Amino acid sequence: MLIVPVVEGLNWRRPPPVTIGLILLNCLVFLLYQGGDDERQQKALEAYFASSLPAIELPLYAVHLRDTNARIVKRLEKADPNWDAPERVTQGRLAQFLVNTMANDEAFMKRLRAGGVVPEKDPRFAKWREDRTKFEALEGRVSYRRFGFTPADPRPVTWITSMFLHGDLMHLLGNMVFLFIVGVAVESALGGGWYLALYLLGGLAGDLLFFLVHSGSTVPSVGASGAISGLMGLFTVVFGAKQVNFFYWLFVIFGFKTMRGIVVLPIWIAYEVLQFFVDRDGSTGYMAHAGGLAGGAVLGLVARRYTGKRVEAFHEKRDQEKFDQAEFDRARALVAKVDFKGASVVFRRLAHRFPERADLMRQWHAVAKFEPASEGYHQSVGYVLSLPNPDGPARQFQRQVFLEYLDKAKPVPRLDADTLGRIAMVMARSGHLAEAERAAEMLLKIAPGDEQLPAIWDHLANGHAAVDTSPVSLKKAKHYRAMIAAQAKASRA
Repeated sequence: MLIVPVVEGLNWRRPPPVTIGLILLNCLVFLLYQGGDDERQQKALEAYFASSLPAIELPLYAVHLRDTNARIVKRLEKADPNWDAPERVTQGRLAQFLVNTMANDEAFMKRLRAGGVVPEKDPRFAKWREDRTKFEALEGRVSYRRFGFTPADPRPVTWITSMFLHGDLMHLLGNMVFLFIVGVAVESALGGGWYLALYLLGGLAGDLLFFLVHSGSTVPSVGASGAISGLMGLFTVVFGAKQVNFFYWLFVIFGFKTMRGIVVLPIWIAYEVLQFFVDRDGSTGYMAHAGGLAGGAVLGLVARRYTGKRVEAFHEKRDQEKFDQAEFDRARALVAKVDFKGASVVFRRLAHRFPERADLMRQWHAVAKFEPASEGYHQSVGYVLSLPNPDGPARQFQRQVFLEYLDKAKPVPRLDADTLGRIAMVMARSGHLAEAERAAEMLLKIAPGDEQLPAIWDHLANGHAAVDTSPVSLKKAKHYRAMIAAQAKASRA
């Protein structure tokens, strides 16, 4: 089962810094520190098989398996009915399998370390203890052994360090995707300081429940899952009664469902608890997830007391910036009814609310130009020609709109000095000299002393001089330089 929030009205192009920082930190730890784990683990295993440990421990572990794990024994017997013979359990792939299985067998490892497997009276005890101590020292250099959270040995530093370690690349990638999706929304609502503190506290809540449920476990737990689950619990409280779009995937059924944010909290927690009972032999820390979810929700209730105004401001801004699909559909319906005036009004509102959506600007202009005498048409042209820093396609669209407007506008074009100066400069810089000249002439008529004119004339002069050396081009270049000089002289007078 998968339920992921899809939050609208967020700036995904410029996500908040703490979320990005956490993602980078997790990735750097994995690449720069955990990248050496394979070599460290290999050295430990080589030392293990070169010691007395396989001959002592593996036959004893084979007996333990026969008594405690019928599922594994059945699988081993299918491959080799005599798999547990002392001479076989210490050789080849079977030995590798038994060593790995033994390391994750909490009951056996607890007895082994307590002296319940190889007692002191055993003549091999001294050698076994010496080799076991050396092996565990080497194995302790592996990241998950050194900094993972082990309930049987909950060293204080590991409550935090375990949050920044991962079992493999897929574990890391999965966690980072969820951290980005949920983290951007929560940090945008709470701010970086609260967000970072609650991220760490949510991770501690996950560690705490994992510790209480697996108090005797000798298997280290690693991963940001508990902290991310804390963010998910926090998310449900931050969004509370707000409607959120969720993507869901259950076996072969998937789709989107809009629900109140708080509704998914019991669903998420119930799923983790159910998985804990169904997948008892798995390596996933379901209780860390459940603890993070519950802890994050409680922390969210506390945080809302101190960040309530900020959260409400976040939701108000999000509602304003969230694309209004219903309004867009209404505009399209008005176009279908040939109500271009009504559609122009709706598209104008949408274009101003979502200036990054170039398609809305184009649709507004497309319907407005059906009524060239309307206020909407004049406004749409002014909006298009005033676009800041237009790229190539946008400049071409501006040129098309400008020429069309000069021809169609009724009763006459109505462009102010700022807009004329801007479009003249854009056209001159992009090499459309004829269009730039028309805009400059219109600007000169309505504002002879406008301070934009000298720069426009300079671009026109340079543009004509660069086109060719024909008498016409050189004459135009000379004309604009004379205009610049005359303007400067008039300014000094």
